[in-house]
Amino acid sequence: MSTELVIKDLHVSVEGKPIIKGLNLTIKQGEIHALMGPNGSGKSTLANTLMGHPNYHADAGEVTFGGVNILELEPNERAKLGLFLAFQYPTAVSGVSMANFLRMAVSAVRAHNSNGGGTTELIPMREFRRELRDKMKRLSVDESFARRYLNDGFSGGEKKRAEILQLAML
Repeated sequence: MSTELVIKDLHVSVEGKPIIKGLNLTIKQGEIHALMGPNGSGKSTLANTLMGHPNYHADAGEVTFGGVNILELEPNERAKLGLFLAFQYPTAVSGVSMANFLRMAVSAVRAHNSNGGGTTELIPMREFRRELRDKMKRLSVDESFARRYLNDGFSGGEKKRAEILQLAML
């Protein structure tokens, strides 16, 4: 499956106010793009729209990812396709270890019949630990990271490493 992202004539509004007015963009697998612009130019609006945030309304246009119209999908279905949104200021979650958070998230995204509600069968612990250790080693992340609370007391760089680890696992 091609993972090309194609945005055609996208118009987006927030609380009835038009923010994006006719965006066209194609990103092919393996390409890296940087979206730059002043505050209020629509960068975060685009990211939130792509992920399905309910406050962002696509008024016109289409967005396909891997040939699938993502504007018709729920946020959890978009995540299952491989879309991921990193945050500028990730929230700290005291009491929830990075490993527990990742196991729940990975299990939810990989579940075949999950619709985002109810309970999801967790990925077997042995399989999860093996994969987590492998990803942490490949990303040069110390294993103690997994026992720390999610973003709690993390430096800016540690928060970015945590999000890259999340992306790699998901």
